[in-house]
Amino acid sequence: MENETDTTLRYPATAGKFFPGEPDALSQEAEACITKGRAGWRPEGSVPRAVISAHAGYAFSGWLSGTSWRATARGRPESVVVLSPSHRHAFDGIALPSQRGYAMPGFELRIDRGATNSLVMEELAKIEDAAHDQEHGIETQLAFLHRLHPEARIVPLVIGQSTPAQVAAVIDHLAARDGTPPLFILSSDLSHFLPLDKARDHDAETAKLIETAQTGRLTGAHACGAMAIKGFFASRYGQGCKVQRLAMANSADVTGDTNRTVGYGAWAAFGPADDMIVPQHRDVLLGVARKALISRAKKGKPPQIETSSFAPALHGFGASFVTLQQDERLRGCIGSLTAHQPLIADVVENTVKSGFQDPRFKPITAAEIPDLRIKIAVLSPSAPMTFGDEKSLLDQLVAGRDGLILSDGGKRGVFLPMVWESLPTADQFLTGLKVKAGLPKDHWSDTVEIRRFCAESFAETA
Repeated sequence: MENETDTTLRYPATAGKFFPGEPDALSQEAEACITKGRAGWRPEGSVPRAVISAHAGYAFSGWLSGTSWRATARGRPESVVVLSPSHRHAFDGIALPSQRGYAMPGFELRIDRGATNSLVMEELAKIEDAAHDQEHGIETQLAFLHRLHPEARIVPLVIGQSTPAQVAAVIDHLAARDGTPPLFILSSDLSHFLPLDKARDHDAETAKLIETAQTGRLTGAHACGAMAIKGFFASRYGQGCKVQRLAMANSADVTGDTNRTVGYGAWAAFGPADDMIVPQHRDVLLGVARKALISRAKKGKPPQIETSSFAPALHGFGASFVTLQQDERLRGCIGSLTAHQPLIADVVENTVKSGFQDPRFKPITAAEIPDLRIKIAVLSPSAPMTFGDEKSLLDQLVAGRDGLILSDGGKRGVFLPMVWESLPTADQFLTGLKVKAGLPKDHWSDTVEIRRFCAESFAETA
């Protein structure tokens, strides 16, 4: 490491306060935070585009930060973008530091000067060292970055008085640069200094807004890093991303003080077409769905679900479709287009509806259940498509991946991605969707609206 007179490096102001100031102690604490709380462990599957990571002192929220960062472990990002609110310095816009890197206890991190220079040239951010001088929202993330992605360069961004559109423009600019898109770290805590019961209710509301694609409604009272979160999901890169809850907690778990608590959470945001649900959680969902069918058929009611008894990824909000097949023929299919309840509860509800309330079929019987095959599709949030005419819309469709919601003239139709199996070309798919919506096959108008979503599907083995 270079000596402390090297003005081209930035030295941490919050070492010894928010995290250990000695090299060995910091390394050990970061490792402990990453390996603790394994409910959010992701040994396989897709790498998220972004994570929401807590930034309080490691004693309070380090394990939640570690959980967020652990979800990125399989990735190999060339660059990591950390977006933090400004806690101590008032300014307009989005600020970068002037230095070439960070000199942390025991290691150095390089700043991605190609990325930062391009942001300044495009007037999307500016150099303002004062915004970084006391900012723990950046510094608390650096030990995790070094532990999991030691070769990555960092783009540290502190957000002052800004708008979601300004933050979104930064994210889209960085995501569109040559090379692999960067990993985005949205540095944020949740509620501040509320009594425990009120804090839990408030943080539950925040989780719902994040998980149901309503981040535009977030305020600073929900999350101090609300602007980074809102900006990411308003960006083209973040639109339609699927969100998975990894963990939630609060300071009372550590301090025992239930009068003035701070909330913390960990979430991962995956691309619309990425697999988000790891195999063990898929098995749990399929198993609970089958138990729900058996209970409804034998007892006349589905089982009571204690949401909190499942992994955080399953009691976060999610939208599902459940399909029942008998001898490879459809026996029922009902689902939710938008997330409105915990994923585990949504799967149970839609399983029962598919078996007993699909108007196309008679209710199933207990004798049929052993021969039924259950298939679950978990939907991404839908995002609006932009197109000039029908041809430009067709050119954007990806067979087998895209689900569509078509609206025009008060009529609406929905096709899940599985429909591509019977309508394999984009033209056939769109024509069939028009007919389902009650429109002519050749219908087109300037008021046609199309929203696109993806589905992560998995089924019981035959």
